[in-house]
Amino acid sequence: MTTRNTYDGTRAVVIDPSVALRLRRAGHDTGTVLWRDMIRTTRQPEMLVFAVVMGVFFLVLFNYVFGGAIGAGTGYDYLQYLLPGVLVITALQGAQQTSMGLAADFSEGVNDRFRSLPMNQSAVIAGRTIADALRNIAGLILVAVIGMLMGFRFASFGGAVAAIALATGIGYGFSWLGAAIAAKVRQSDMVGMLSMFWLFPLMLASTAFAPVESMPGWLQPFATYQPISVASDAVRGLVNGMPVGDTITLTLAWIAVLLFVFVPMSVHLYRKVD
Repeated sequence: MTTRNTYDGTRAVVIDPSVALRLRRAGHDTGTVLWRDMIRTTRQPEMLVFAVVMGVFFLVLFNYVFGGAIGAGTGYDYLQYLLPGVLVITALQGAQQTSMGLAADFSEGVNDRFRSLPMNQSAVIAGRTIADALRNIAGLILVAVIGMLMGFRFASFGGAVAAIALATGIGYGFSWLGAAIAAKVRQSDMVGMLSMFWLFPLMLASTAFAPVESMPGWLQPFATYQPISVASDAVRGLVNGMPVGDTITLTLAWIAVLLFVFVPMSVHLYRKVD
């Protein structure tokens, strides 16, 4: 219990809610925001379609335009090499959806309404990131099905499930980066442009589309250990039934780092009032 001064100068006893109660309320608020975003997905299915279309675009373009040259030069079955990287790139679209959706809520005054309600403010971002992760799962399954129609084959069902889970995890970590950008900038057009600054360099300078051995020597250390490469290599090992080494551990470490840095940062920026 604590005491607090009232406006008339007297002191009132205030009973602080227990930690369990606050966590329960935060969980309830997160579920409410999650439900709101999932309903919006059913009314705006283009959000899911965009993520799938981008994944299919990369899959078809790189496989049929660049696959012959890259596959001949490396000796890989390029579709078996490419699809795992495309799964990771598709999951990263969730980060862009998080940043764009949160920025749109700022522009439309939705977040001002949330601030006026007796709810946990961090639940606004948590609910959105979880909703984007669920959309990512649906998008990843659709991209995997299209890849199978093109001739891709999973080594095992368990490996396919683990690969989709791992890709979803790295996408979830980057969603909090997207939330931090949106909470800081709060303008949809600027958020979309800033998202490209981190996505495209990491995406193109990675092993998602080409093996690290084909890159210049000065670029190889960065390309080997950056998060998209590590996740792509881990997913590639899982879907092809190959040894994964320490790539899964490194991917989980990258997810932990992203959450450790950007969860408190995004919540802090979201709570700031302009």
